[in-house]
Amino acid sequence: MHDEEAVIWEGHPSHIKDFGSHLICLLLSPLIVPLGMMLWRYLDTKFQHFEVSSERIRVTRGILSKRMDEMELYRVKDTSIEQPFFLRLFKLSNLVIKTSDASTPRIVIPAIPEARILRENLRGCVEKMRAMKGVREIDYR
Repeated sequence: MHDEEAVIWEGHPSHIKDFGSHLICLLLSPLIVPLGMMLWRYLDTKFQHFEVSSERIRVTRGILSKRMDEMELYRVKDTSIEQPFFLRLFKLSNLVIKTSDASTPRIVIPAIPEARILRENLRGCVEKMRAMKGVREIDYR
């Protein structure tokens, strides 16, 4: 991290997003396989970590083996917020980030509170990084 780089948000998705699959696994609980699937899904969500800084987005995933992807903010093309009905009940949203990065063209930060605030903070940081790097967006139609 550079001296000026600051973390603007970091966290994990809410386990609420897995409620449906956990419920199905519990209904099938006399079988051992659904309980294992439920545990794996729980751990998969628990070990997802997102960090949004003033310069980049880092996504870390993995239960047994870890993988970290990093994407520079000046590559962000667009953001949107998805609020499925079930997540809205818990005041959670999915933040969808579309990028020009070949390895990560789409990043979804699922089931987070206050996604609108993060989106606005991210937007400001993207503009600053684009100005600092001299990056301009050109749309071909």
